[in-house]
Amino acid sequence: MGEKLTPQQQVTDYFNTWESRWGYRLLLKGTKHFGYYPEGSEQLSMSEALRLMEDELAQRLALDRGALVLDAGCGEGGTALHLAGNYGLRIQGIDLLDTSVAAANRKAKDLELDERVTFHTGDYMELTYAKGTFDGVYAMETLVHVADFGKAFQGFHRVLKAGSRLVLFEYSLLPREKMTSRQRAIVDLVIEEAALYSLPAFSHGQFPNLLSQAGFGDIAVENITPRVMPMLTKFYRFAYFPYQLIKFFGLQRQFVNATCAVEWYRDIIENDLWRYNIISASKPAEHFIREQ
Repeated sequence: MGEKLTPQQQVTDYFNTWESRWGYRLLLKGTKHFGYYPEGSEQLSMSEALRLMEDELAQRLALDRGALVLDAGCGEGGTALHLAGNYGLRIQGIDLLDTSVAAANRKAKDLELDERVTFHTGDYMELTYAKGTFDGVYAMETLVHVADFGKAFQGFHRVLKAGSRLVLFEYSLLPREKMTSRQRAIVDLVIEEAALYSLPAFSHGQFPNLLSQAGFGDIAVENITPRVMPMLTKFYRFAYFPYQLIKFFGLQRQFVNATCAVEWYRDIIENDLWRYNIISASKPAEHFIREQ
């Protein structure tokens, strides 16, 4: 039998599959998050919608130019470079994939942003920054992949300055007991093959409890699923016909992204199976911490 892979290796393997590498490259130009479609703007291009989602992040962070921010799970750096170039933020990015980090650093140099933005390979569950280093921390659709989200929250809390904000763009699921047997089977397949370790704990409405347990306050959760539905619809249409062959030959596990795009689509619309959330929280000010 082969050696058991660590969760980090399984996440890396998922992003290095042929389907993931070419899917993200062809459809999203290397970006690994959803786009934002304002009401009435459903015909925006994917690239326009991706930048608008990053603008939504900047609004939630609400930081002055020059503020230092941690990008937890930076990928190829598109989000960090947009925030640095358009909002003047200084950003430290960390990601498990060394190939993504190398690409991000090349982009930063090409855009002459390498003095403001730097990226390195690592696991953000093992942050080595000093306490109170950052003016803000964000994760764009990466927290679902960590093996221990509680440990990640503790690390974010430690490296944030008192009074600073954590912003998460993340998924949640219908509580398992409300799913049908078919829904549970598909959800389990996607969680296993896409290394979505934390997603089972992210039931609708649970983020305030999870963040408060980690010491955060001023917690707000916005369900913006309608604002990402145009991109979900594009993925569904793109994957629908290839998926019929995938399903016929029983290859759903080898093509988990296509499986998710098609099998979850109607359940998201009709049964609230999946939500896309923007979650923001604050590390309490020092005087509040001492009083506790």
